[in-house]
Amino acid sequence: MIDEKAETIELKTDSDREFFLIHGYTGSPTDFNKLPYYLHKEFDANVKVILLKGHGTKVEDLDNVTYEDLKNQLIVELKKDIQKGRKIILGGVSWGAIFASILASEYPVKAVFNICPPYVLKFPFNIKGIGHLKNYKKYWKKTRKPEEKQKRIGSFSYDYMHINALKIVKKTSAELKKRLIKIKCPILTIQSAVDPIGHHKSLEKIHNNVKSYIKKEKMLTTKIHNLFFSENEDIIYTEVQNFIKDNDLFGEQKKDKVAAIIPSYNEAKRIGDVLNVLSKTSIIDEIIVVDDGSTDGTEKVVKKFKKIRYLKNKNNLGKACSMKRGVDSTDANIIFFCDADLIGFKPEMVNGIIEPVKKGQFNMFIGLRGNFMQKTINLFAINSGERALRRVVWEELPEFFKYKYRVEAGLNYYVKNYFGGFGYKTFKYSQPIKENKYGFVKGTILRWGMNLDIFVAYLREIFGRL
Repeated sequence: MIDEKAETIELKTDSDREFFLIHGYTGSPTDFNKLPYYLHKEFDANVKVILLKGHGTKVEDLDNVTYEDLKNQLIVELKKDIQKGRKIILGGVSWGAIFASILASEYPVKAVFNICPPYVLKFPFNIKGIGHLKNYKKYWKKTRKPEEKQKRIGSFSYDYMHINALKIVKKTSAELKKRLIKIKCPILTIQSAVDPIGHHKSLEKIHNNVKSYIKKEKMLTTKIHNLFFSENEDIIYTEVQNFIKDNDLFGEQKKDKVAAIIPSYNEAKRIGDVLNVLSKTSIIDEIIVVDDGSTDGTEKVVKKFKKIRYLKNKNNLGKACSMKRGVDSTDANIIFFCDADLIGFKPEMVNGIIEPVKKGQFNMFIGLRGNFMQKTINLFAINSGERALRRVVWEELPEFFKYKYRVEAGLNYYVKNYFGGFGYKTFKYSQPIKENKYGFVKGTILRWGMNLDIFVAYLREIFGRL
């Protein structure tokens, strides 16, 4: 008979928002303490925490429960709510956190948050062959600190850990390892550096491999495995709330804002044509020119465009610094970088670069130029200056790459490895070569300086992989 304290929690409202939460192995829906009620009230959302098979009665009822049993039960329930057309955020605690991420890799959910996932187990749980102890002892008494026991009054979980927990957790973690690269929705992970079961490296291992464009993490220091029954309980509620609100995960507060940022140095002859194109492109909400210490008439040309913001560096700091200043000056969540010396650039090309990011198809999309060299050598082409990207990509990019001409190669490397890869398309526009702009000697020096920056960025990529 199921203990009344362990019953499925289902809080209903008329909205299409839902939190689908998964409790831990040997636990119950009460594993989340007050969180379901907090989320229900704060977001006017439906909240569901189903009681997993074999739970809520006696620990012996887990003897024949398998990973597949739990997996099938959760998938059936989640699909029911997806078919209702709900905007779903997944959440999990302990084993449930690992499985919530598996579901996030396969189903169209808005986000996932993980609380103390034992993705990487600590000693002695990580000892090879420890599962064979089931032949001698199936149930292991849990040790709980007095403060945890006090907080658990009114909740339900088994007093014993089932030996099958190790097998199920390891199988779940192995499945997640194969699926991490498929997770692209926003993700929050909260871990304890001194968790007695899950190693603190769980957070790093998960976040370094997902392709999410929004990643938030929090490391705490408590020796209680389930953080909802620790002194950090209120911190968890606040972190989850801020994660959802700050990133507008239910998509009801704000639309994407696109800012075009044009780093420029002595481009008075060419920048006007580029700004004319951008001004005619409705997909762009804001245009910012960052003049990198020009000594020609760039400022005069730019100020003819009344709606364009003009910023000027006192000294010539390099392309990446100008790009950074432009990003810092706007609150747009989609950034379109564009060089100031383009030839044959058109509004439809701008749309073609920005729309794949705005539609959520990629976290970065690159416009490739029709120059002979770019059409011939793809490695050169993908370092194009015309690219749209999510703001979070720029914010996550290591500072090492935000230097002069390292920036495009650095973005390519980082997005490829940490943000699900990028898209690109070739358009019929071009850019004058530096030798034509500055003369053969100066242009050649500038070109080799640019190539050196790119080479250093590629070296960092190679050694980073090693």
